[in-house]
Amino acid sequence: MSFWTSPLVATTMIVALLLASSEILRSSIKPLARLGVPACIVAGSLGLALGPDGAGLLGFDRSVLESTVYHGLAVVFIAVGLQTPQQSKTGLRAGVTSFSFGIPLMESLQAFIGLAVMLGLGLVMGETLHPGIGLMLPLGFEQGPGQALSLGAAWEANGLQDGAQIGLITAALGFLWSIVVGVPLVWWGRRKGLLAPAPLERESAAQEEREADRGPGAVDPLTLHVAIIAACYGLTWLACRGLSGALASMPDIAATVWGFHFIVGAGVAIAARGLLARLPSGNPLTNRTLGRISGFSVDWMTCAALAAVQLGVLQANLLPLLLVTSLGGLVTLVACVWFASRAFPDAPFEHAVVWFGMSTGTLPMGLALLRMIDPDLRSPAALGAVMGSAGAIAGAVPVLLVLIPMTVAAYPESFPGAGWIALGAAGAYCLLLAALWRVFGPLRLRGGGLWAEAAPSPNES
Repeated sequence: MSFWTSPLVATTMIVALLLASSEILRSSIKPLARLGVPACIVAGSLGLALGPDGAGLLGFDRSVLESTVYHGLAVVFIAVGLQTPQQSKTGLRAGVTSFSFGIPLMESLQAFIGLAVMLGLGLVMGETLHPGIGLMLPLGFEQGPGQALSLGAAWEANGLQDGAQIGLITAALGFLWSIVVGVPLVWWGRRKGLLAPAPLERESAAQEEREADRGPGAVDPLTLHVAIIAACYGLTWLACRGLSGALASMPDIAATVWGFHFIVGAGVAIAARGLLARLPSGNPLTNRTLGRISGFSVDWMTCAALAAVQLGVLQANLLPLLLVTSLGGLVTLVACVWFASRAFPDAPFEHAVVWFGMSTGTLPMGLALLRMIDPDLRSPAALGAVMGSAGAIAGAVPVLLVLIPMTVAAYPESFPGAGWIALGAAGAYCLLLAALWRVFGPLRLRGGGLWAEAAPSPNES
């Protein structure tokens, strides 16, 4: 009986029940099915409505859900990183390069929007408002509830009342943008015929046969895939532990290493893929099974992330939060669609979808939206987003580790002057990244409309 008392068991069963129920609802309610709303989003919304902050009918443990999201994100990155690219290396390289510039550009743009709203609102109200509410936009939208919660709690010492709850609310509103706007975005792309042809499966018949029959006594293919992913995650833990130990004299940066463990995991997976390809019998992993594992992880993680959000003190900060997230969400949508058609030669719309999802509801939400049009995550958008996130770290450092912390630390003694300086710095950094993207990446400024005609694929010549 004691085995049933762990909150892990009860919470796991609740998430499973939510996912099963949502799939039944999605397939039974025709308008919902026509819209193509992912079942995992329906499940997470049900969990939020019926959980402790809603009707109180579901008694799940929020810490278990948060842990699931944390570890599940790394599993997705590792599973996608282990997949053999199905597109040309040239096309993949262009997508990775664009994400490497685009992700930090979006973070700096969101920081600019958030700061501008708070400074403008302060002028109207005749008082100096805490910049943390505005700067929470890139954290809650891009980094997710975990990062927003931890930094919001830290900012409470700098005068941001209920900072932890503000972080969670910002992340929740980001998820709302991902759902309410992301799903119609997919629907719009379908109607406009913007979807790229599905990539051809290039796995050899011999590799398929090896998965089907590995000989007497061999482990099940799924077991082998899970074991290799687990081994990569173990190496990821060792790498993060080593990095954080080396940075022990800088505790704030050392803690950040564990927050970016999924990036380390992607690097480990890509290195492991190269080693597995050199085995005498060939790579034992198949993209089909890895896609199923990553798809399962995205479904479970998306449901858990939505159900774990706390809605706390929304009423007390309703006006600034709605202004910041509404304007930020709208600018994010326009920027993702506009840049994607001009900077991603292969599957530009798929890149726009995953980029919008990850810029409002973190990478799991972006992958959940992508699975609506790419169920097995075989388009270049999935792997490009994973590898591009790793490449974006250097560009994001000036925003996440310099601009945002220094601006919050300057409040209230140096405000509003420090806020206007930070606003100018954020705008200048946006322009710098766009210029570098244009010079060193595939960004091409063409067409006056929101969606430009896609550039020829690197495969076409």
